[in-house]
Amino acid sequence: MTFSVAERATRSGSLPRAAALQPVQQVDAGVNLLNMANSGEVQLQAFLRSYPTRTYRKGEIIIFQGEAPRTAFIVKRGVVKTYNLSASGDEKPVAFYTSLESFPLSWVFGKLPSAIYYHEAFTEEVEVYLVPPHEFVEFIRSHPEAMYDELLKFVTDHVGKSMRLNALQHSRAGDKLVYTLHYLALSHGKKVGPRVIEIGLQLTHQDFANLTGLTRETAATELNKLKRLGIISYGKHTPYRIKLDKLNAMLNDQYIADLEIKL
Repeated sequence: MTFSVAERATRSGSLPRAAALQPVQQVDAGVNLLNMANSGEVQLQAFLRSYPTRTYRKGEIIIFQGEAPRTAFIVKRGVVKTYNLSASGDEKPVAFYTSLESFPLSWVFGKLPSAIYYHEAFTEEVEVYLVPPHEFVEFIRSHPEAMYDELLKFVTDHVGKSMRLNALQHSRAGDKLVYTLHYLALSHGKKVGPRVIEIGLQLTHQDFANLTGLTRETAATELNKLKRLGIISYGKHTPYRIKLDKLNAMLNDQYIADLEIKL
């Protein structure tokens, strides 16, 4: 019979039993935090029911760069794309906002006088709640569960942006795309089969080019290479599907390849 390090230490008397049981306590704490986040989401949904909504069509600008919005926006359905434009007019995506995510938070929380990026409807239809910023902030401050849920969104957003930065720092076009696909699989993917992830964003070759800083032609060439290798599959009207094990084998960092978190 084999024992863990904690069990062996407990049996030898060098570690108190309470310390040996710490992993179980950590699991219980994790469950409590998850329940707290779920409760916060329920509270937010109840809070939003009394506010009006507005619907935008794909490609319609919700907030212009430099604009001081009149309200905070919280996504009810659809996907919102946030991006900047380079001096030459090239689009540089920053983030994608989905259900119950709010924007532009730097303005909502009074850190900036206006939005620093464009916010655009990315799916065929996007519906957003319109909430006065001071009312949204007061709701967050007075509801600990909702505050924790919002904090969780900040943390996952930070992890996601770190992964995107890591992807962009690679010099080879193929590596940029592989690491970007890994980020998208974790942040916007859903499991559709054993170790198969479907990206929940309707992305074109041009979108991948914008995400990675490559030309559309280079992005298309590298994506087709991955398709021939059986790592990804996609079609004109079908979403990108990723075979996670094959994709992970392409990553040069084993720690990053082993990530299984849902951002």
